[in-house]
Amino acid sequence: MKEANERLRQLRKQKQYTQEDLAKKLGISLRAYSKIESGETQLTLERLNEILDILGVTALEFFSNESAQNKSLPATGNASIPLIQHYQETISMLKEHIETLKNLIEKK
Repeated sequence: MKEANERLRQLRKQKQYTQEDLAKKLGISLRAYSKIESGETQLTLERLNEILDILGVTALEFFSNESAQNKSLPATGNASIPLIQHYQETISMLKEHIETLKNLIEKK
């Protein structure tokens, strides 16, 4: 999703918003928003949808443009590939968390 962070930055500038504008609309600090664009904070799908709503861009438009810019994917490739990869990574991470929690519960 690293390309997503850069794409957000481009869209924000294209729509003539500052990072501060978006932070205020999202109800977060400027630093928190800055971390989203820089990739220091993992961008959740919920937060991405909030940002896209503010920018007036659909998820399909966002990921279609992202795919076209990603040199590892053909410009006519499936726009949902980055989203699917993100879901797979999230599912894997959640499975690990579940196992850890199960182990902690069994120890009690």
